[in-house]
Amino acid sequence: MKPALVEDYSNPVYKALARSVLSNFLLENKKLPFYVAMDSSIIHFKPWSQIVFNPSSKSAWKTILERYYESDSYKKLNSAVAGDPMLAKYATIHFLNALFKKAEEQLKQLKQQELSKKEREDPVSSLLNLITQVSPEANKAVQAIVFALEEEAEEVLQDIEAIESFSHLGVPVAQMLEKPDEFREKARNRIIIYLVKFLQKLRREAPNLKQTKYPTLIGGRPLGVKKLQRWSELSSVLPFEYLDDDLLSYKIASRSVRVSERYGSISNYVVYLDKSGSMAGDIKYYVSPTQIEHVPKISFAAASALALAYKLKQVGARMTLKLFDVEVHDPITNFAQLIDVLLRIRADSGTNISNVLEDAIKHHRNDRIIVVTDGIDEVSEEVVKKAKSANLDITFVFIKTDNELLRRNFRCVHLSEAKPSVLLEV
Repeated sequence: MKPALVEDYSNPVYKALARSVLSNFLLENKKLPFYVAMDSSIIHFKPWSQIVFNPSSKSAWKTILERYYESDSYKKLNSAVAGDPMLAKYATIHFLNALFKKAEEQLKQLKQQELSKKEREDPVSSLLNLITQVSPEANKAVQAIVFALEEEAEEVLQDIEAIESFSHLGVPVAQMLEKPDEFREKARNRIIIYLVKFLQKLRREAPNLKQTKYPTLIGGRPLGVKKLQRWSELSSVLPFEYLDDDLLSYKIASRSVRVSERYGSISNYVVYLDKSGSMAGDIKYYVSPTQIEHVPKISFAAASALALAYKLKQVGARMTLKLFDVEVHDPITNFAQLIDVLLRIRADSGTNISNVLEDAIKHHRNDRIIVVTDGIDEVSEEVVKKAKSANLDITFVFIKTDNELLRRNFRCVHLSEAKPSVLLEV
């Protein structure tokens, strides 16, 4: 069969991209002709204006590819993915997956009988061979396949928008895109959609952590560079200031020597995040002063936790996340793992605050502990007294709920509407 495009098919970039696409687990059990994978990779990786079809080819594959190429859906998608190996690969994987499924469906319709083992294994080759032989039905089959591919291109374009949102938030998407169907599930999940919206708004509007406003003279975490203000800061003189002893003496005398700026009041945080079933319920959120949306409570809670983790990472502090329902789950401190967990979060099971307080007692007295919850049944008074006597820094963030016992013993914040910046402000 003659190639559908006028291309250098020995180009190692195209070959590597096609092999990489076919090795993806979404396609690994689907038999596809290599030339189909090559052409599909090329038309997504290369700008559409540079694609040239082979005039001497009369194959059914060229007809399908050419009609897909002429669609607005393809050209919009190509404008978003061309030149980017990661995005072009993602688009090609979904293109081939849609092609395989639709080819199998059309093959059954054309043959009107059960497919043989060979036809089930490689429906694309079988259909392309059959289309070459049949005439009236062939055009219908081609149109059905092209329409399915156009629909898939529109779906992928939606995914690209989610990818851009995740990337702007510092979420490492390359690893996520290796599992395209799993990524699509996340990107379409209502909880994740709102989580990403919250984070985008927080990036623009979130306040700095309160504790970063007050520099201390000695100790603390290094955050920047400033000029010497107190003699006690001499221990923080930057190493390169020691290159010239005479100049250093002058700079010290004139207090122009540069030192590390430090903040001693940045605590490590421990955030207990309620993932019980009731957190899947909605809460009012003001998108603007006049526009209200009803969003999942778990979305803004997860966004708040992720925003706090990001801010703490910037200033050298750490956040430990502990999801809880009837039990307290394993701690998460690694930032990449924390992102992954929050992008997969689901609300289920019940709530047990007594277990949270029992677990909180294990933490260091200097840690700031925040508990985000939307529902409290019973809390053990004995456990509350025990946590109180441990002199822990605990703040409860109540989402449309309250508990008198906890309110009497710990600092509490009550929310009647979604406010994703709440953890940055408590």
